[in-house]
This record gives sequence, structure tokens and C-alpha cells, in this order.
Amino acid sequence: MCEENRRRLKQIVHVLAVLYVMTLLSGFLQDTQFNFFNYILFAFLFLVGIVLLRVTFESRATGTLRGLLFSTGISSAVLFTFFLSYEWSRQNGHSDSEALIEVFLYGTTLFFWISVIGSLLLIRRMRGLNPDCVSA
Repeated sequence: MCEENRRRLKQIVHVLAVLYVMTLLSGFLQDTQFNFFNYILFAFLFLVGIVLLRVTFESRATGTLRGLLFSTGISSAVLFTFFLSYEWSRQNGHSDSEALIEVFLYGTTLFFWISVIGSLLLIRRMRGLNPDCVSA
């Protein structure tokens, strides 16, 4: 994998991590007039996750790194889906559904962070393995 691809993948994963922290912090705005920030941040998380999937597919990442990058991108898309389901349940007063979806949201969050940390560690480990590659 070229240095340029490695750097771009690393930047995208960092952006996903920062976006998730921002979505976590914006959760405190849930029952306020600023709840729309949650929707905006989760939409950005979804879009950057899709970009990560596309860039991973185009890169020459192989093996475990490729799997972890795909896991990171997919879990960010799933987080968006669960968030929308959670908000719908919360606003319609379905407390049982809300609680169940929240469990899936926490599980997906754990999977997301394991994938992010694993991706960053493997990207760092791949540094300098192929310094003379030509990017297409």
C-alpha cells in the first residue's frame, strides 16, 4: 500500500473517531431545541463511513487491515441507522423499543471503537513497508 493511500485512510479514520466523539457530546442536547445537531453529526458520520468504504475498496489494503477498515465504515453506517430508529422510538413514546435499540447502539459503538483502534494500529504498523510504490 502506498504512503499516500495509508495517509488518506488514516485521516479518514481519525475524522470518524472525532465525529463519533462529537456525536457523543451532542447527545446532551437531546431534549433541547438543539437536537438537530445530533442528526447533522450522525449524517456526517454516515457519509464519512461511506467514503471510508469507497477509499478502502480503491486502496491496496489487504488482509486484516482491509477487514478492519470495512468494519469501521460499516459500523458507522449502522450507527446512523440505529440512531434514527432510536430517535423515532423515543419521539413516539415506545420505551421498550427505545431500550432495545439503545442496547444495539451501545454494542455497535463498542464494535466501532474496536475497529477504529485496530485500523489505526495496523495502518501505523504498515508505515514504510512499500516506500517505492507508484500510485495510480
